Amino acid sequence: MSAPARAASSVQLFGDDGSPRFSFYLACVSKTVNCEIIERMFGHWADDRNLSVHTVTPEEAARLPENPAQGQVDGGPYRVTVRYAPEMVSVSNSLVSASKGPPLVSYVANVRVFDSVSGKLIKSMTWRKEDMADRDQGGANPYLDAQVHDFLKHLDPAYAKSPTS
Repeated sequence: MSAPARAASSVQLFGDDGSPRFSFYLACVSKTVNCEIIERMFGHWADDRNLSVHTVTPEEAARLPENPAQGQVDGGPYRVTVRYAPEMVSVSNSLVSASKGPPLVSYVANVRVFDSVSGKLIKSMTWRKEDMADRDQGGANPYLDAQVHDFLKHLDPAYAKSPTS
């Protein structure tokens, strides 16, 4: 269902001191989740890691790096693009037509790592996860936050901060 955690091991996105060695571009795409919430969640991670998040449209992310850095390395040797697609849907119980089950909260994250100077694609990875939300536990934000953190465990294994929501 998801790529192994070691998938990014051939590309060293973080230096020995833990500092990021890449520029980060995020495209959030969703029909059911407010992407501003997701962008804020990624912003907390980026603040903790002293990294800038460049939010881009999915079309812009698909073109990156259309125009490589042209001698300007803005975040180290890599450029990382993430197309993050969170969704939240109600699951219907087919036995009782009017009955709705708990919401299903999911994400699919497509990650591409490019050489920041040449623009060459170095690595491509995909992760996904889905969880049933408990309506009695309140809003969906804690589930969305947990899924962003699940994704970050793959991209940034050293990032061990637990969800705070």
